[in-house]
Amino acid sequence: MQAGAPLQRVQEAAKEVGLQFPLDLGARGSCTIGGNIATNAGGVRVIRYGMMRQQVLGLEAVMADGRVVSSMNHMLKNNAGFDLKQLFIGSEGTLGIVTRAVLRLQPPTPSEQTAMVACPSFEALTGLLSHMGKALGGKVHLR
Repeated sequence: MQAGAPLQRVQEAAKEVGLQFPLDLGARGSCTIGGNIATNAGGVRVIRYGMMRQQVLGLEAVMADGRVVSSMNHMLKNNAGFDLKQLFIGSEGTLGIVTRAVLRLQPPTPSEQTAMVACPSFEALTGLLSHMGKALGGKVHLR
């Protein structure tokens, strides 16, 4: 995927093949994948799927002197040397500009329920999230 692709287009492309790209932001129509990688974006599904760092399998970046750094890995795990992509994710473009990325897709969520919950304290909230995560097999995410 080209890094200039809007997040919404990536989500639509994933949906066309029966999958989902779990990162979701209010600016989905205007933010780009490269920008999401540069900022290590979280979004509204971060509790369930993790930050952008967890969604990137590989990337290519151009450094200030014009050198291209490529780590276009397609596998979740790669023990062949340093994982250079991790340096660029969240670097805000200071090390180089991300130009391409291999993204991790997920199966679609079969159903979604919403609950509004009030907690008397932050400690009660963390306890509730821990309990719900265990009771629902880690399938809780916040919006």
